[in-house]
Amino acid sequence: KRDDLEDRGGGGRDRGGGRGGGGGGGRGGQPGSTLRKPRWDLSRLPRFEKDFYREHPDVANRTQVEVDTWQRTKEVTLSGRSIPRPIVQFHEANFPDYVMNELAKLNFKEPTAIQAQGWPLALSGRDMVGIAQTGSGKTLAYLLPSIVHINHQPFL
Repeated sequence: KRDDLEDRGGGGRDRGGGRGGGGGGGRGGQPGSTLRKPRWDLSRLPRFEKDFYREHPDVANRTQVEVDTWQRTKEVTLSGRSIPRPIVQFHEANFPDYVMNELAKLNFKEPTAIQAQGWPLALSGRDMVGIAQTGSGKTLAYLLPSIVHINHQPFL
């Protein structure tokens, strides 16, 4: 039976068949080797909005000592310039009602450290690298701002 499969090109080692096997490059090249970088006319691309963060008054009214204490207590380390202050309650993120309703249904009490510091950055359109333990809420730290960004972009 194995010889039959190999004769039909269905998985022999030397034929590049089977799962993840070679081939597919056309004319012996690598896949995508004939692709060329597009030349974008930037003046014709639709405007891409990326700053959706509006600092909540509760966040703005926190003293720097309170912010520093919170960051130290939560073991948050930051690097960069003009980093927005963390939010410490969900309502301070100013997420749309449909997001807030889902958070309430899930009985989340307050944002985790990565969410509290990450949401203002991500909603501001800033680059961010977040490192935190498994189960710390990283997925929601990236996902919720992504939903807001996606829903505010024009359809292509």
